[in-house]
Amino acid sequence: MGTVTYPNPEVERYIHQYFVPVQFNIVERPEVMDQFNSTWTPTIIVQDADGREHRRAQGYLDPQRFLGELALARVKAAIDRHDYQAAQQRAQEALEMTEGDPVREPEALYWASVADYKASNDVNKLLHGWRELLNEFPESEWAKRAEFIRG
Repeated sequence: MGTVTYPNPEVERYIHQYFVPVQFNIVERPEVMDQFNSTWTPTIIVQDADGREHRRAQGYLDPQRFLGELALARVKAAIDRHDYQAAQQRAQEALEMTEGDPVREPEALYWASVADYKASNDVNKLLHGWRELLNEFPESEWAKRAEFIRG
């Protein structure tokens, strides 16, 4: 990722706009693998200032998939903080950044629906979003998590 993903101008801009990046050389500091409960590199962990983890990804990610991961991390962090207005805004960005990604786009739609529901307390917003998820990505893991609404 150090030769393709991190040097990408869009990746650099996004990281510097929203994150404080920290990178460890595990050859020089192997204890970091245990400290962060990781057995594989690269491992991307998004934590807040209090050390609460909001997202984790392991293995190589090209720039587009990496940006999708970061966008989803921002949505999840806002939801975890109960800042549902921010989560709604970030979810729209995540939907744009994950468009066409068969793994991350369904997850973005799932969390966008959750953010809409939590911000409004209108269960119809959740159901509408999850129905869209079920229609657009019926075989995805995220559709399977929302499948119970059919019954």
